[in-house]
Amino acid sequence: MGHYQIWFALRGEGKAWEKHLDDMNDHRVVDFFRGTIIAHYRMMFIEIACSFDSGSTTHGMRQLKSKMREAGLDDLADKFDAELEPFSTLVSHIKTVRSRIIAHRDIGVDDKDLYKKHGIKPDDIGRLLETTSLLMRELEEAIEGKAGSYTVGPTDRWERATFGTLELLHAGRSSGQLGSE
Repeated sequence: MGHYQIWFALRGEGKAWEKHLDDMNDHRVVDFFRGTIIAHYRMMFIEIACSFDSGSTTHGMRQLKSKMREAGLDDLADKFDAELEPFSTLVSHIKTVRSRIIAHRDIGVDDKDLYKKHGIKPDDIGRLLETTSLLMRELEEAIEGKAGSYTVGPTDRWERATFGTLELLHAGRSSGQLGSE
């Protein structure tokens, strides 16, 4: 969720790109933002794909649901199945992109054609992550009780931190406190 929120805050339509482009393009920080955007984008695909890898030796959703059933949380495991099933095609496409152009660089693969073919949209990724976060919060409640301190669940903290960083950068540049070299 963090990788998605940082990337989307920086590149999403109507987000920081439009308001803070001059700040992000400052020659002292432009390479940081270029690297950040690329890194979070790639990690978003890698982490989502890893979370849904289905191999018996991976710590993915399949393994988690198996452990839930072993612990007597069959109803919750069924809920995971039901609520994540609508995202199965999206997850499959994310895994394909991860495998073909993110984790590996297949020869002859055109990035734009691959995205177009699979129709992956940022809002769809956001819905998948929000649904997964809500389910993980429910699992945490089942394990820890409602009084536990939540370590998972939907939050916008990374987006807020990204905008907070950009606002500090903008304020420093506007006030001249950052200097001009």
